[in-house]
Amino acid sequence: MTRFLFFNLLFLLSFFATAQELMPPVTNHSTKIYGAASQNWGISSDKYGVVYVANKEGLLRYDGQRWELFKLPNKTIIRSAFSYKGKIYTGSYEEFGYWEQDEYGSLKYTSLTHLIKSSFNNEEFWQIIAHGDGIAFRSFGKLYLYENGEITTYKPDFLINSILSKKEELYLGTNEGRLYLLKAGEFKSASENSTKNANPINCLTLVNDKIFIGTRLQGIYILTNNRLVPWTDEKLNDFLTTNELNKIETFDGDKIVFGTIKGGVLSYNINSGEMQNYHRGNGLQNNTVLALKTDKKTLWIGLDNGIDEIDLNAPITYYSDKSGELGAVYDIAFFKNKIYLASNTGVHLVDKNKRMFIPGSQGQVWSFSEVRGHLLANHNQGVFEIKDSSFIPITESSGSFRIDPIPNQPNFFLNSTYNGLQLFEATDNAVRFENNLESPNTPIENIVFQDANTLWAAHPYKGFFRLSLNLTEAKTEQLKSYGYDSIFTAYKTKIHKIKNEISFFNADRWFRYNAIKDSIERFKNISAYDGFSLINEDPDYYWFKNREGNGLVYTNFTTDSVFIYEPLLEDHLINGYEKVIKKNDSIHLITLNEGYASVNLNQLITSRKREVLQTPTLNKFKSEASSFPLLDQNIEIPNDQASQITIQVSAPGLAHPRFVYKLSDKRRTYSDDGLLSLQNLPPNNYNLKIWSVANGNLSKEPLILNFTILQPWYYSNWMKSAYLLLVMGCAFLIFAINKRKLNKHRRELEQKVHKEQERKIQLAERNKLLSEINAKRKELANTTYLAARRNRTLMEVKNELDDVKEKFDNQYKFKNIQTKINHIIEGKDNWKVFETNFNEINDDFFHDLLKKYPNLSTKDLKLCAYLKMNMSTKEIAPLMAISSRGVEIHRYRLRKKLNLKSGKNLSKFLIANY
Repeated sequence: MTRFLFFNLLFLLSFFATAQELMPPVTNHSTKIYGAASQNWGISSDKYGVVYVANKEGLLRYDGQRWELFKLPNKTIIRSAFSYKGKIYTGSYEEFGYWEQDEYGSLKYTSLTHLIKSSFNNEEFWQIIAHGDGIAFRSFGKLYLYENGEITTYKPDFLINSILSKKEELYLGTNEGRLYLLKAGEFKSASENSTKNANPINCLTLVNDKIFIGTRLQGIYILTNNRLVPWTDEKLNDFLTTNELNKIETFDGDKIVFGTIKGGVLSYNINSGEMQNYHRGNGLQNNTVLALKTDKKTLWIGLDNGIDEIDLNAPITYYSDKSGELGAVYDIAFFKNKIYLASNTGVHLVDKNKRMFIPGSQGQVWSFSEVRGHLLANHNQGVFEIKDSSFIPITESSGSFRIDPIPNQPNFFLNSTYNGLQLFEATDNAVRFENNLESPNTPIENIVFQDANTLWAAHPYKGFFRLSLNLTEAKTEQLKSYGYDSIFTAYKTKIHKIKNEISFFNADRWFRYNAIKDSIERFKNISAYDGFSLINEDPDYYWFKNREGNGLVYTNFTTDSVFIYEPLLEDHLINGYEKVIKKNDSIHLITLNEGYASVNLNQLITSRKREVLQTPTLNKFKSEASSFPLLDQNIEIPNDQASQITIQVSAPGLAHPRFVYKLSDKRRTYSDDGLLSLQNLPPNNYNLKIWSVANGNLSKEPLILNFTILQPWYYSNWMKSAYLLLVMGCAFLIFAINKRKLNKHRRELEQKVHKEQERKIQLAERNKLLSEINAKRKELANTTYLAARRNRTLMEVKNELDDVKEKFDNQYKFKNIQTKINHIIEGKDNWKVFETNFNEINDDFFHDLLKKYPNLSTKDLKLCAYLKMNMSTKEIAPLMAISSRGVEIHRYRLRKKLNLKSGKNLSKFLIANY
């Protein structure tokens, strides 16, 4: 019983339907993204599309690429913002003024409160509008009109909740529910009545020149014949009353956008009454709307927690299920005015904008197949037929990927399954499983027929096959198997039929089968789509997906081609299982995680034709240490700051732009965020061109920047002049030094030559003297030798005379002869001659010897002289008229006087030292 109740409850819950609406894309800007407080009180935009937001922490600026925060000097909350003629007016607590962009791209604030002449206390400015030639600032108690550099103050007797300028008139909505008019400096009633129960008027707007009045709890009124008349759409007023209206904006002339405190945003068409609600459940970050601003086709919403933007006229709309019940959608079928969604959770039925789950279909559904008026679901448990909200099994033997018709066989179909191929027969009444084909027995993801009897079958992971089909025997014959080889560098291959060509997509490249050569070759006709996988095949048009996540292409390969780049779409595609389903000639649906997208091609193409690609705007140009004026025609950057140059550009008028830039003659480079970083550029003059890119097209005109990287200071002209002077100085110095060295060298050479000449002269003189000395030495030696010989002879004669002395009769004469002989031997005159000659040869010999040895006798000096001449004892004896023994004795005595040790040669001593 319990199980019965459980399954009945499950069955009933499966029919619980949820609202199903296609919504334009909503872009969420969280506090983390824009980097400021959560509450945003006012929004405005300039003519270029730059958005300004009054935030609790200051003024936010968004250029389509990045957010920047600018704080007031007193750091107060900014309650209102209004862009007008190049200035951004803001209102705060006891403060209002305007911001202007300076030459570096930043915003500078100028206060206007010093112009107020009346008392000014405890006021906050909640609204700013243009009126006439001036600007009106509204607080609850006063109105300030800034015009021609002066401020005029108006203080009514009522509280002001809102203001509106219409031509030359200024309307004021009051807290008492009445509408007033400021005219000629006076407040006059603009309506004969007030709102019901005097409900406060908190917003005013113009729609087709009519004033619409929004109240907090009474809905909408319109000023007609000076009366406040309630708007007749009760459904609208009920919504606004329930959710508390806070802001109003007009859009496209016949639409009004309402911002509420509790119900998010409501878009309302005043002609058709059509309404669309944007809230926390379908895209907004928060349901409390504090500010609204319509800018061209975009609605900006300031929330109590974040900032959102919605493209109200987007050609791409989304159905998104945030509950997780739907899951990832793999296929969509239009069958009998109903929409069926195949997802990883099962099959969901969409009927009259209500979605419900079909009981029993839970599990992975890969695709739908429509066969002879039957809708089949290819499920991971088999093939099922869908009849309204029933899920009827046909075969549960194997999971099914898809079902394809067999050419020329209208009643037979092949089912690609987890375990090979199956044959089905279908009639108008039923679909019936026939046979499992004998081969191959591997998973088959999809098949493509080459002709009625030949087909190509793709394995989900490992290559593919070429098969021959035999229906009679219910089997296929494998003609060839293809896997990982030199042509196919990836294991998985997708098989398609493009323009009647069997085509293969492998490793981001396209191939085709050449039936004549029976070979696979590169598909050159579509080589431009290498890197793009095929996700939809129509007879004439094809959808391709860039595998790198940079957009979709819808093309017929000839004239028509549409490029779609939508980040929200890119982020939600099911990677590897992208699929496009054609609803009609204009509407195509794209499967997504948690839903699907609808692309209106006609609207998309029309909007593209009207769209003018905006030339990029320069926001910042800075180096590592400095920012540079944006209007400078040729920016000069010091070399020491050129290692990192940062350039910020934007195109706020374009949705999701990219940028391409070219620096001088280098190739083009892409930037997705408008941030260009140039590093380590060498000194030179540079020309930078930047184009904005949207939907595959470049802006007609680029942003052109000319800048120069200056030479380093040591390469400047002054330094070059200094280097030239230094080189010249060095050259002159080197010349002078070399000249000086040359002169010195020349002088040294002259001196050397002179000295050499003197040396040669001295050497010649010395040689001459030596020759003379040698001659005198020889002469002295000869003379000495002759004298010794003579004395020896005389001594011999004397000795012989002594022997015959007795024989001499005349002894006197004998003695006289001996005396003469002795006189000759003693030879004092001879000694003087010898001494003179000896001194000429040995200068100062006797002087030096006597100086050191003063006790030497004349005889000692004689012996020393003879020894100096290296004469032997035998040669010396005759000269001294003594015997050789006497010479030896004398030598011995002389050695003692000279203090010579035993063994020391006396002659060598005298020769070496004197």
